[in-house]
Amino acid sequence: MDKYDRAYEKEDQIVGKEIESLPLLRLVDAGIEAHKKAFEKRRMRWDKGYVTGIWRDSDGSVRVSYENGQWFHYWEEDGRIVWD
Repeated sequence: MDKYDRAYEKEDQIVGKEIESLPLLRLVDAGIEAHKKAFEKRRMRWDKGYVTGIWRDSDGSVRVSYENGQWFHYWEEDGRIVWD
């Protein structure tokens, strides 16, 4: 195996990890979108800021932290995105 083969192998591993994280990112996107829409529906201003961290918790939910220091768990329940 030469250096080019090793480079492609490493690239394949990286792409594989990115693909595995797609469901996580879709849940994050859906959670943030639903959360923001709930604020808009109540005519409230989104005060959380930008996302500063994303990780999956042991219960399967996704935790998202925001610029203002708050964080929320997002998960799917009965076909809807919920958070606490």
